[in-house]
Amino acid sequence: MPEPYALRLADPDADAEMIAEWMNRPHLVEAWEYPWPAGRWRRYLHAQLAGSYSRPIIGSLTGRDAAYLELYRAAKDSIATRYEADPYDLGLHIAIADLTIVNTGIVRYLLPHFMASALSLEPRCRRMMFDPDHRNTMARRACERGGCVFLGEHDMPNRRMALYVLPRTPGDVPRLREH
Repeated sequence: MPEPYALRLADPDADAEMIAEWMNRPHLVEAWEYPWPAGRWRRYLHAQLAGSYSRPIIGSLTGRDAAYLELYRAAKDSIATRYEADPYDLGLHIAIADLTIVNTGIVRYLLPHFMASALSLEPRCRRMMFDPDHRNTMARRACERGGCVFLGEHDMPNRRMALYVLPRTPGDVPRLREH
């Protein structure tokens, strides 16, 4: 990531309290619905790091932790039932803790850098998927301003999502599955 931004793997023991505090902020309770206590976050982070489905990441700005991200295997996620998933598709969830940097263009600026980094680590990946809640206007705006292609709203067992893709090339936009 370009300075003054940085990314690192979340540390379950060192970061669980901070993430729990963030996820209990009103804007993240509404967007993520994970207002868990620190102990549950610690267990969740340990489980992610022990598995192969997702990686918890902390994003910082000028040395100050400011965001929680989850990079995950989209083809292993329930969203894969809505589009023609490729085994190497990645997905990204973003929780910006600091409201003063929301809607400042930070996601639009950083998304290409994050995408380039992820694609260099997984060269077989052709696209990154985003699945915010359909009511999450901040996340939807960030996807649209970041160059994502909208693939529609979809009813899932636990919510209604807005599905977006950021393709490596225009030919990597997936087709939707029939339901």
